[in-house]
Amino acid sequence: MTVRDIILAAIATRLAGLADEIEIEPAGDPTADTSLGVTMAGDHVIEREAALTRRVMTVTVDGFVVGEGGAAPTAARLALHAGVVAELMADETLGGTAELIDDADLRLFTATLSSERRLAFAQDFDIQFTTSRRDPALPA
Repeated sequence: MTVRDIILAAIATRLAGLADEIEIEPAGDPTADTSLGVTMAGDHVIEREAALTRRVMTVTVDGFVVGEGGAAPTAARLALHAGVVAELMADETLGGTAELIDDADLRLFTATLSSERRLAFAQDFDIQFTTSRRDPALPA
């Protein structure tokens, strides 16, 4: 497993109790009433040392709840969002897999997925971690 795989697995583990379905890098629409998708948007270098490279990776957690709109689906979307942020920010090192995790941008939207209307959110997280300078797949 690469360091990025380890971080994504730690995120999925933290979110496991929040939704009926959790997918890493989902390839299609969610199928469960409450779903989470975790996608990696890439990373950039913030510091280089002799044996390691410090990076910040952006990960987006997409959350979906079935509903046409209104108070109940809106409350379900906001509760799912709050749960995601609380779980990931409870341990800012993701169990020692990262140096720091920060919540970043939030987007709220309505989507038609799997032939059902859903309320959704996309929450970005910036995750600081280190890799071996010689091999960016390996932890430092």
